[in-house]
Amino acid sequence: MRRTINVAVLVSALAVLVSVLAVVASLNVFFSGALPATADVTGVTPAEIEPTGRRRRLTANGSQDDVDGWFQDVPYLANLAKKSPSGASKPFRVLFVITSLVEFDKGTRGTEHGYDRLQNIMLPPLVDGVKSMTDRGWEVDLYLVLGFKELLPERRKLIQAALPDGVGLEVWDNAIPFHYAKTYNKRPQPGMSLSAADHALSRQHRFVLRDKLQYYDFFCAFEDDIKITADHVVNFLELSNDIYNLHRTALSSVDRQAHVVEESPSRPDRHQPNDKSPVGNDVVDDPLSAEFVKRLFPGLLRVEVLDRKEGDHPLRNGRLERHQFKSEVPPSPDAYSNGHSLLRPVCCEEAEPARGRMTANPIIEEVVLWETNIQASGVRNLPEIGWVHAMPVEDRADVGSYWSGY
Repeated sequence: MRRTINVAVLVSALAVLVSVLAVVASLNVFFSGALPATADVTGVTPAEIEPTGRRRRLTANGSQDDVDGWFQDVPYLANLAKKSPSGASKPFRVLFVITSLVEFDKGTRGTEHGYDRLQNIMLPPLVDGVKSMTDRGWEVDLYLVLGFKELLPERRKLIQAALPDGVGLEVWDNAIPFHYAKTYNKRPQPGMSLSAADHALSRQHRFVLRDKLQYYDFFCAFEDDIKITADHVVNFLELSNDIYNLHRTALSSVDRQAHVVEESPSRPDRHQPNDKSPVGNDVVDDPLSAEFVKRLFPGLLRVEVLDRKEGDHPLRNGRLERHQFKSEVPPSPDAYSNGHSLLRPVCCEEAEPARGRMTANPIIEEVVLWETNIQASGVRNLPEIGWVHAMPVEDRADVGSYWSGY
């Protein structure tokens, strides 16, 4: 299964096409390179603000069936991203937004105090991802949202020198927001003071997207140790386009449902769903209504690669073989029997010698799910698309899958 469907909501740390909150912020930023200025400038024409004079390109209004504009830009963007550089009159424009809390590791959570995180953890996957996109002829810029006080000029030069030519760089340092601790969305009590909310740094990309929305076709926003390449973006857009077409198929059907060709025979449910999901958790290739199709959204599963440090690794002592879901969801004996691996080419490639703390040529046993587990996963055979990994969400948005958690 090469594809992942998240129903209605996308897991964090994804590379996504985004619709953002209408929020504004006064950002303390430094600017260099090719990024367009986005501040409100009185008496300045749009062409002076952005020398190329371009604005975000939108397709024409959708048909009557698409009055909400759902996914209407996807076919255009998917086609634009896949054009060869020589055939692209208007290059696909991507903004890379990376959030990084510290410049040097603090020694917490298994890290080494003082280790150069910026150079050894952030830069290698960042440069790989950006280069994979510029190699396709895409126009790419980088925006760093940093939790530390200041990015020094020499460190900025280090980043800029590692990036491909023509990639713009903009930095928002000291970007940690403030909050009233432990108020849980309630009014603060008298005498309470504001404190830095380290955990909320990753939310600051919303302000960047609000400011830059009109200048780019696609946004990638994630943490500083995640590798996202052009292949991920293209796969995301292709699957988005497939969902768009599936929606049109359902709309044109007499019963307004999309059907799998040669559906499987009906089967009894394993047992009553323990999450009280109205659609059930034993859905494999049932018809999918146009309304349910609109609840589908492509996603990426975050994984971590175990390192090979000397000594006992907390996850290399048999713990992975004794996970709590082993009896409920045993591994298939047919996994990878055809010689293919989910790791290639979509994940985790790193040649010898490995850079920083990355693991060279990882094998499947060294890759673990992060921020989720197998119990949150299901599979489904979607009309026209085929088999996908499905991650159900809250009951009212669930469209059904053969869920491992049942």
